[in-house]
Amino acid sequence: MTPDELLIGPLIERGGRFCYDIFAPDEGLKSSFGYRRIEEARHDRRSLFAEAGRDPRRKVRLCETLNEFLRLVEAASRRPEPEA
Repeated sequence: MTPDELLIGPLIERGGRFCYDIFAPDEGLKSSFGYRRIEEARHDRRSLFAEAGRDPRRKVRLCETLNEFLRLVEAASRRPEPEA
């Protein structure tokens, strides 16, 4: 995974709210805002995907399952940092 890649996790429920996680090697793991309605979280996730995809330098991957997302995050975290 290169620093310009972005992983967007699936919608999940946390504490009665719907959200998703985001991972970028240069920024680490972040969580989205928690929404009361799943439709709002789904719209926000789609909007982030579309907005991030407008940058031709950024590769965006939309993960459909939590297992897929966690596997990719773990793999990216194990890779050594490139030397400057």
